[in-house]
Amino acid sequence: MAAAEAFPVAEYERRRAEALALLAELRVTAAIVTAPEDVYYLSGLHNQGHFVFTALVLDTRSQTATLVAREMEAATAAEQSDGCAFAGYQDGQDPCDVLCDVVRPLTGDERRIGCQPHSLSLPVAVWRGLDRRLGSPVWVDCAGVLAEAQAIRTDLEIAVLREAGRLSEIGIEAGIDAAAGECSGGEVVGAIQEAMLSAGSDYPGFVPLVRHVEQIRHEHVAWTNEPITATDTLFFELSAAVRRYHAPLGRTVRPHGGRGGSAAVDIAHAGLEAILAGLCPGRQAQDVYADWKTAIEARLGRDYERHHCGYSVGIGFPPSWMAGRVDSLRPGNSMTLRSGMTFHVQSWVVDPWMGTYAISDTALVTRHGGEPLTTTPWHPMRPA
Repeated sequence: MAAAEAFPVAEYERRRAEALALLAELRVTAAIVTAPEDVYYLSGLHNQGHFVFTALVLDTRSQTATLVAREMEAATAAEQSDGCAFAGYQDGQDPCDVLCDVVRPLTGDERRIGCQPHSLSLPVAVWRGLDRRLGSPVWVDCAGVLAEAQAIRTDLEIAVLREAGRLSEIGIEAGIDAAAGECSGGEVVGAIQEAMLSAGSDYPGFVPLVRHVEQIRHEHVAWTNEPITATDTLFFELSAAVRRYHAPLGRTVRPHGGRGGSAAVDIAHAGLEAILAGLCPGRQAQDVYADWKTAIEARLGRDYERHHCGYSVGIGFPPSWMAGRVDSLRPGNSMTLRSGMTFHVQSWVVDPWMGTYAISDTALVTRHGGEPLTTTPWHPMRPA
């Protein structure tokens, strides 16, 4: 991402100040941020270098933030992360050596250090090495605080998410056009990627997912080599990315000239309408799931369960288009909804009698309910 495309430096300073205020409540003197989404949110570092150890170290007693990364990333950090110091480690050097040099002066008398123990980007070897070098300080899970700091999208972020939604729509339109007659999954996915990237999308956290509707339970399978025939119904799920913000959507796409489809179509649409109506400030995530479940069951005439009917979405790095924390619309989740939250909302019906149909959009929580940021028609059809 070019520097001109980044948020203003003042925006990252504001974000760090807000995060530091929340971290102060945990009485930590330093925080080691390793999740790529959070490193980016707080510093602006946007690259694919997270396959090796990368961290942002926050000093909770000042505005100082230091990126610890592979030495060769220094130029990128200087371009993208104005306002952050940089400490690089050489290839063959233990990252703990550099990380410890940055963290040790910040540990303070209480020796409480914030970390993200569930981050996929915090290797056990790094954590153990740092713990040993620092003499086993108290490690404090700060993931919840960092999630809270970015739970509400600012106007800048919402504008970016709207653009991501627009590009997602371009992608799915291109994919549907490419799915004419007999084709391959690779051709369809290639058309989606080309259309989104050509229109201005960043690389998405997931490649587009395209599969036969009969394979809908094979979640997170991108595509297969199984031929697509002119009579196949397909399921598309994809997202563009703008400044790492994603706006996913999913559609079930019937073949040209196909009949109206199974009863699952209207049932799933009713479920999505219930979710959107229920995304209001003050309600809980589990309430929205209950709305969806009630709408589905009223039409099925029996109990129906899924693990969730949506999840929080925003910044994403491979291998996902959402952050590592899954704040989903599910049973038992008492998270309170607030204006400015964004969710990938999903209504899937997979039933042996009513049929299979799935649809999803990205929606913004407003006082009037969920506002879709993706508006592709609900009844797409493959060309002949």
